[in-house]
Amino acid sequence: MKKLNLLYICCCLGLMTQAQIQEENFDAATLPSGWSVTNNNECSWKFGYTDNLPFMNPATPVKLGSGSVIFNDNKCGAFVNNKLELEGPEVDLSAAGVFKAAIEIVYNHQAFVNSGNFMVDVWDGDDWQNVLTVADDSPAKGSADIATTTTIDVSDYINSAFKVRFAYDDENTRTYGVAIDNYKLINTAPTGGFVYYPNPVNDDLNIRARENISIINVYNSIGQLVMSKRPSEIATKLEMGTLASGMYLVQLEAGSLKENFKIFKK
Repeated sequence: MKKLNLLYICCCLGLMTQAQIQEENFDAATLPSGWSVTNNNECSWKFGYTDNLPFMNPATPVKLGSGSVIFNDNKCGAFVNNKLELEGPEVDLSAAGVFKAAIEIVYNHQAFVNSGNFMVDVWDGDDWQNVLTVADDSPAKGSADIATTTTIDVSDYINSAFKVRFAYDDENTRTYGVAIDNYKLINTAPTGGFVYYPNPVNDDLNIRARENISIINVYNSIGQLVMSKRPSEIATKLEMGTLASGMYLVQLEAGSLKENFKIFKK
């Protein structure tokens, strides 16, 4: 059974900075610089599309706010099994010191009887990882929205050759298609230098930092040290499932960065 899989940005403490790292609006009528396409037949993406979306109901035409890249499966033949990809340029997030990031995508996907999948993958340094699969209408039929905006946390996939890939598969049927209006890669790191979530926590507390985390100490409400860890990596987990419910003080050190914060254990 097909599912709509979204990996949303995790809620964290601290002020967030929204520094944009990469963006493509697909306004131009040609393939953007650094991007590449792969398709299994002559049908491919169309760039800089500004007319009404051809796969929407003609009685209620939809036109995106600016140029977009679209694939119109309805014009590419029935039962051809169109599969195509649109791959973005690499960006070295490790060298830039990025330790928390998200991608934002504005798109319109229309299926026919649940046929046709729009997918978003990211390169983790070794392999592609799927972070979004859309199998249904998005926006939904009857919605007043002309596009769906989705923000996806990609912090777990940060590496020196990060890139995004959009893919479409009509599942060997004649369906409608997809339009992508905009793509952004954003640095969502907090100004304090550490990311920790969830809070309250039930089992694992996730911690990320700009540099390798050298020390983690956890104290209970009466000042007793109940947990200590020396991970020597930028991302780690604290297994807090065995601790009693209540408030705990967590002390972190990573390079010259030091921070204390309170965590509530459920």
